[in-house]
Amino acid sequence: RHRVAIVGGGVGGSSTAFFLRRLMGEEVDITVYEASEIGGRVKGVTIGGKTFDSGASIIHSANEYAKQLARKVGLTREDLEGSGGTGLYDGKEFVIRLNGGIGDKMRMLKRYGFGLTSLLTEGKQLIERLDKIYCLQSHNVGYETVAEFLNGTHPSFLTLANVTMGEHLTRSGVSKLIQEELVAAALHTNYNQGLSVNAFVGFVSLAGGMVGKLWRVKDGNFQLPPHLLNHVGATVLAEKVSSVTREEAGGYKVTTPTSSLSYDAVVLATPLHDADITLDSPVPLPAFQRTIATFVEGKLRELVKGEENPSDILTTVSPHAPFFSSIGTKGTAESGASIYKVFSSSPLTSAQLESLFSDMKDVRVVDWHAYPHYNVSAQLPSFQLAPGLYHLNAIEQAASAIEMSCIGGRNVANLAWAFLSGREGPVSGEGLCEGTVQKEEL
Repeated sequence: RHRVAIVGGGVGGSSTAFFLRRLMGEEVDITVYEASEIGGRVKGVTIGGKTFDSGASIIHSANEYAKQLARKVGLTREDLEGSGGTGLYDGKEFVIRLNGGIGDKMRMLKRYGFGLTSLLTEGKQLIERLDKIYCLQSHNVGYETVAEFLNGTHPSFLTLANVTMGEHLTRSGVSKLIQEELVAAALHTNYNQGLSVNAFVGFVSLAGGMVGKLWRVKDGNFQLPPHLLNHVGATVLAEKVSSVTREEAGGYKVTTPTSSLSYDAVVLATPLHDADITLDSPVPLPAFQRTIATFVEGKLRELVKGEENPSDILTTVSPHAPFFSSIGTKGTAESGASIYKVFSSSPLTSAQLESLFSDMKDVRVVDWHAYPHYNVSAQLPSFQLAPGLYHLNAIEQAASAIEMSCIGGRNVANLAWAFLSGREGPVSGEGLCEGTVQKEEL
């Protein structure tokens, strides 16, 4: 039997455990190390007697792995339909309001013209092209680097990853108005960043609002990782890993303050920038974006005098840009008051909270480095750090999302399976999955 350690119990680590069990059955013993709580950055926040996702709160209808994994472990899918509409706010007014009705297309056309067509077409193309990865991975294809993964899925993905969203859209003839309102609003709420992100992550950010529908796991996406680990029967150790080192006889030693255990392969399923794990060779540590999620039980004041606030408030590029990135209505507390989630780049002061809310009954704050700070000048990293040692979170340098973590989990599981099976290298995707793509049933 092979012994595999997974460092990190979030979506990536738990999906890796699932795919390893699927590939190797009882031939592998899986141990998951988690220093904090199972779920990683997909955490639940309790306020007003209810629990809400602090981040990673939406999943796209085209996200095949998230959809199938949730169903596999008995979780219920819940479609997201914003009854209160969405407004794009520039700090003074709502430049456009959308309510999901038939009038939205006319409002969009009136403000943005036909320049939206190319944006919608490219967003739809990205989703369709990404489908190929499911077919490739069903053949156990594994990629050792993020660049190989992007190019192998579709060559255009690697091109998009090496140019900023703003540059790409300008070259494509997309107007500055569309970029600074629609595109920036999506980037602000999804990644707390702007048009300087790479164009691949930019289109991943846009996809949810452009094509398909959105959903979540009923009662919270944070339930997915623990259910997956329970499903595969992984051993979970609530310990912080201090080092992963190569052993002379082969394999790796995983050391914590209380133990030192040997494994045939190790998957690092955690961002390394703040993990404080010693490795044999240094790994480049990209900067991560600080994001503050402030949950408020109370009443949101009118942002524009005399106008009712929409359920979801996204922000544009503007000289009057507010101090927050977005405000979303998340549900109702047991008291009957509304629960809001405010995203910002720095903690909100008491004065800022008071300027937004009245009748505040409770406030909860999650301050974390949620996703990479996307910089196209940064070199795309490797999944394989050494034979038998893998870094799943390398995929976040392409884009960060629940589905991307699942795809990364399947990729490193395929790499580990190939290594442990004694193959000379990972399975190549060359010549596979051309034309109509068949999706695997998990």
